[in-house]
Amino acid sequence: MIASTRRSGRCDVAPGRAFANGTSITRPAVLASLPDLQDEMASCAARHGLDAQRIANLTLALEEVFVNICRYAYPEVDGTATLSCGCSGDQFVVELVDHGQPFDPASVPEPELGAELDARPVGGLGWFLAQRLVDALEYRRDDGRNLIRLIIHHPQGQPT
Repeated sequence: MIASTRRSGRCDVAPGRAFANGTSITRPAVLASLPDLQDEMASCAARHGLDAQRIANLTLALEEVFVNICRYAYPEVDGTATLSCGCSGDQFVVELVDHGQPFDPASVPEPELGAELDARPVGGLGWFLAQRLVDALEYRRDDGRNLIRLIIHHPQGQPT
């Protein structure tokens, strides 16, 4: 199952495979791992020519997705998450993979942004925010793994 939100660009790299000139690290799925993942992703994005604003957007989107992995993918056991990133064609792709509980993006309702804070249900804003920070956000369940991709398109004429 692939669930894709916003302008979905297909990636040339199969899920879970290393990107050419990219990076891949695995860390425990705990909040203390977030700075390592963000630093690695930001370094990789800078090497591939993304500007500071796009890197900042990716950093925040990565945080929203990783916090959800920490909270919901492994409710009763310890687990890990693997971050891979690099270029694929005209796209910079950040992929997070975990072996935790399945996630159904379709189950995350659109937040009622106009509603009073007290009337809003808890949750859902992180996924909503992540969708708006990147050009495409994809989810797929494959062979017992959750694969989430954050995709930024390189502007025309920019290096990949």
